[in-house]
Amino acid sequence: MASRRHCGVLLTLSTTSRPATDLGFLLHKNPARPQSTSVSTGTAHVFYPEASEDRCTAALLLEVDPIALVPGSRGPSSEAFSLGQYVNDRPYAASSLLAVALGKVFASARRGVSKERPELVGQALPLEIHLPALSCRGGPDMARRFFTPLGWEVEATPVPLDGTMPEWGDSRYVDLRLTGMQRVADAINHLYVGLPVLDDAKHYWVSDEEIDKLLRAGAGWLADHPDRELITRRYLAHQGYLSRQAIARLAEVDDTEPDALDDATAASTSGTSPGGHHELDATAAVGPVPLVVQRHHAVLTALRACGASRVIDLGCGSGALLPALLAEPAFTDIVGVDVSHRALEEAARRLRLERMPDRQRTRLTLLQAP
Repeated sequence: MASRRHCGVLLTLSTTSRPATDLGFLLHKNPARPQSTSVSTGTAHVFYPEASEDRCTAALLLEVDPIALVPGSRGPSSEAFSLGQYVNDRPYAASSLLAVALGKVFASARRGVSKERPELVGQALPLEIHLPALSCRGGPDMARRFFTPLGWEVEATPVPLDGTMPEWGDSRYVDLRLTGMQRVADAINHLYVGLPVLDDAKHYWVSDEEIDKLLRAGAGWLADHPDRELITRRYLAHQGYLSRQAIARLAEVDDTEPDALDDATAASTSGTSPGGHHELDATAAVGPVPLVVQRHHAVLTALRACGASRVIDLGCGSGALLPALLAEPAFTDIVGVDVSHRALEEAARRLRLERMPDRQRTRLTLLQAP
């Protein structure tokens, strides 16, 4: 009879906004009382390692029961496949397992609801998020591609395959630390979408309902993200018909033609492994790529090739290219120029300028041309 060996996945969320313990009102979790919630794959525990006026940290520990994953699995019912449920690494790193727990435990916080401190809901607070073990296909660069355009300072350190055998190289896992001025609701929604996207896998069957989940969690930021097509494909498990629906709906809140975006999600058979799984790297596109994405890629390629550090985007409009420029640490001075004041206001909104970390903000200037 198999024994149940439980393992934990940890996430911490900290703030230094005084009084820092107000974080408990936003998360709907009392700092003085640990709480546990049953989820489909185990138990989620919320507790506060520190809770003072100056700094407060909420920890979410998902205690995963690997055997609980088996009944909901899909695939061949062979002995070898069943054994794989017990020995795979899925429970040991932040992935869709943690995202589901996050969504359930902090459901009210994700919606931006607080009866006790409603005035705090809309405020951007200094936040720090730490994920000691994040499954990230594409490594630190992919983590930066996802979080930097959202206004986070990203510190992503590769986790070696074996600390005693450095010649083996790095694993697909990273130690991730995010810092920035963010609404708590936005921070949780970024993670809710980002964890399965960076892992590029989900532990449950992806259906039409996932489109609504993605659009709800991505409200206010996904439509403007420079990698929204990649995010959408990964979140929806590379199911082309679902991705096309989601991107068409995203186009309704942007100025991109839905037909062009649909082309970006056309399924490709050339990128499929013998086992039927898509083998996409962090920069690969599936099918035809929209012209606007090709242009941005060409610009970034040319800038990298010439070793540019200062960039001026003349006629930047609503700032479509600026998030991609900000995601490149080599560009230390970025200027967006346009004759339209209205377009620059839209660029500031797209970039969440008022919530951007100071280090990031000093790299960017928006100017109205005479």
